[in-house]
Amino acid sequence: MNKKIMALMLSGVFVLGGLTGCGKKDEADVDTTSISDMVSSTYTVDIGPSSTLNGDATEVLMMKDGMVMSDLTGEWINADLADKRYFGIMVNNISEAMPQSGVERADVIYEILEEGGITRLLAIYQGDYEDIERIGPVRSARHYFDRKALEYDAVFVHWGHSIYAGQDFDVIEDLDDIDLNGKDGSYGFRVSRPGKALEHTGYTSGQNIADAIAKNEFDSEKCDTYKKMFNFNVKDKVPEGGQDANKITTAFNDGRKPWFEYDADSGLYKRFQYGTEQIDELTGNQLAFKNVIIQFAPHQGISGDQVGCIDVNLVGEGEGWYASDGKIIPIKWKKSPKYNMIDFSTTNGMLDYGMRSGPCTDYGVTTFYTEDGEKLKMNPGKTWVTLFQDDNKDGIIIE
Repeated sequence: MNKKIMALMLSGVFVLGGLTGCGKKDEADVDTTSISDMVSSTYTVDIGPSSTLNGDATEVLMMKDGMVMSDLTGEWINADLADKRYFGIMVNNISEAMPQSGVERADVIYEILEEGGITRLLAIYQGDYEDIERIGPVRSARHYFDRKALEYDAVFVHWGHSIYAGQDFDVIEDLDDIDLNGKDGSYGFRVSRPGKALEHTGYTSGQNIADAIAKNEFDSEKCDTYKKMFNFNVKDKVPEGGQDANKITTAFNDGRKPWFEYDADSGLYKRFQYGTEQIDELTGNQLAFKNVIIQFAPHQGISGDQVGCIDVNLVGEGEGWYASDGKIIPIKWKKSPKYNMIDFSTTNGMLDYGMRSGPCTDYGVTTFYTEDGEKLKMNPGKTWVTLFQDDNKDGIIIE
């Protein structure tokens, strides 16, 4: 746990007046009204060593009764997990690969297009994952997936990779990867799936990932400059001014139209694709999420590429949607890196072997905002993020 520079404790009332500098008050990302409703608990504010009292309010760590608010879900987790590093894994998402295993345990899932109009998933896990007996089927990496994992300082797990992702592994020193089809092959395994092609049979386990992290001597804790991506309400809050969103369809193209349906009983968005529920094979449960984010971003072909690989631009700013509790609101996003990565869309097939040695956060972390410019505060729970073509906004259908 990061050393506490300052802590405030209370029962029923939370005051941030002490967190001020000269002149303008810095407002921490804490819902004071929500906390005051929870009068039976004790809260602590923990400001990590990378912060100053006038610094970024996202560095405030919320604690309750010895538990810590998760950076990924906003839920209360054991304090000894607060600094534990995440892992992100590439998961096959075509119809022939269904059903997937172990994905229900992920805290955040990204869906992003790749060549051929299909999508793959990046599933991100926090905490005690060693008991997950099977995760997969695991597939090969694309460079925009590894760059998204880097925003979380997550160890990136994949089964092979494109030439562009391989280039990232070679030149980004702070990007730690586990290649189950290469240097870390002993940590992957095949599962018999009669009628399935070989590429849909590659898996790993939570324990195997933990062992691979140890064998590679990767850091087991987040980097010192880690910055969280999400901000959360302390308790559930319906998005203000939102329109009804009982069904959200993300029609990437004619052949790829997954959707979410809001279940009022559970307060979650249930996931569907290929005409049916998307389930986890290990549990039989349908995937469901408290939060759904749609992030519009530029998608373009890579000049000189011979197999149709694409580039998804994760840097800059853009628009999107945030849905929770059956309501949806427009949002904005921004990512401003200190150092830029290779722009493969303009290299015309040439690869850049210049080393990138800055810490993970130097490459930027996405921040989401409401339309009025305030940081988006999401409801506690799991989140699904769809990266969607910014020139295909009509493909998002809200009902």
